[in-house]
Amino acid sequence: MPQYISTVHGDRRRYLVKALREVGHRISRLVAGAGERVLFAVPEGEESSIAAIVCYLRDAEREDLQALEAMLRVDGSAIAARRAGQVPGEVDDIDDVAELLYDFVTLREETLWTLESAGGRWRNVGIHPFLGEVEVLTWVQEMTDRDLDAMWRVQRIRDLTRSADEPPVSGEPEI
Repeated sequence: MPQYISTVHGDRRRYLVKALREVGHRISRLVAGAGERVLFAVPEGEESSIAAIVCYLRDAEREDLQALEAMLRVDGSAIAARRAGQVPGEVDDIDDVAELLYDFVTLREETLWTLESAGGRWRNVGIHPFLGEVEVLTWVQEMTDRDLDAMWRVQRIRDLTRSADEPPVSGEPEI
């Protein structure tokens, strides 16, 4: 049976871990390459700044790591509802975006290590207060969806606020 589960779900697990790693790196490059004006700007039509998105990602990653550790430790563990909210809002007390980014990247590395060492426990579930049973695989899929949305928001805000003299992030076309 373990071989069957690995065969059926193995590629999806690798894909999700790879997506978490690559999208996290891309967000990091986009944020690290932005100036302060770009980090705190909230362009017309946008709900939040890049700084607020990074704060949201850091908080969400911390909560997700705690939930994953609980689910992987004991199948059927109670997990908390996500307090980070569903979308980033504006945060007034952000002083150091670089520190927030460092915290997010550090937490992401811990999450990746936790998932890579999970073995066959990807089928474990956590008991969520509103959703009921949530499988590790489903939780990680939601994390990748959130990351992709955040990455596109950060890219869009950078594009709307970047001045012509700012260099593009590697792999990004020049304007």
